[in-house]
Amino acid sequence: MPHGDDLSGPAAAPVARLFEAISRLRGRRGFHPFGAGFEGEVVPVDLPPAGAPQLRGTALVRLSRSIGLPEWLPDPCGLGVRIPDAHGPGRHQDLLLTSAGGSPLGRRLINPSRGFGDRPYSSILPYEVGGRRMVVVAHPLASEAPGPLLADLREREHAGLEFRLGLAGRRGPPRPLATLRLGPRLAEAVTEELDLDPGNSGGGLEPVGFINRLRGPSYSASQAGRRHAHGRAAASE
Repeated sequence: MPHGDDLSGPAAAPVARLFEAISRLRGRRGFHPFGAGFEGEVVPVDLPPAGAPQLRGTALVRLSRSIGLPEWLPDPCGLGVRIPDAHGPGRHQDLLLTSAGGSPLGRRLINPSRGFGDRPYSSILPYEVGGRRMVVVAHPLASEAPGPLLADLREREHAGLEFRLGLAGRRGPPRPLATLRLGPRLAEAVTEELDLDPGNSGGGLEPVGFINRLRGPSYSASQAGRRHAHGRAAASE
């Protein structure tokens, strides 16, 4: 999704300023401030949904809690995925999913969770795929119940988690897209420098809608706020 002039109009500017201010105050991401990163592998299904890209290859994955509440409290859990160069050199596929419900309505509503294998995940906001509006979903293929907490994941050298990625319309079950397998832990610096952007998308997977148009400037502003906070901290040392 291009970050053109239509994304920096009257509606986008105040939202971007808010995201930048929150990131400056926190000195890190305004939302999803704490996370654990892992290498991953995306294995496509044989017959992806019509019009959808056949996603495959290595991935960088960040699991995080949205607000940063204490772990004994439910918090929207995030599953952020980057498939580097998925659509050509420098053209990444980023997916930003959050814990949600499993029904057609629930897939469009954030649903807080404690563990990272307890609930389905959804993009919440729509993509246009083959002329239809759909959400990207991920269902944990649980090998442990309940799912691990963030503190547990930050201690692991190997995630040991798998998710089934899919696309879901307004009715019916999701259609499988790929399996995401999480492997070795990423270095902390790599995890925190992973600036995912839902505008990084292609191959027939196009973010659409008013809120999606606000996200590009908001994410860029949040990244600028973090850089400012880091620069100020470095200058004071």
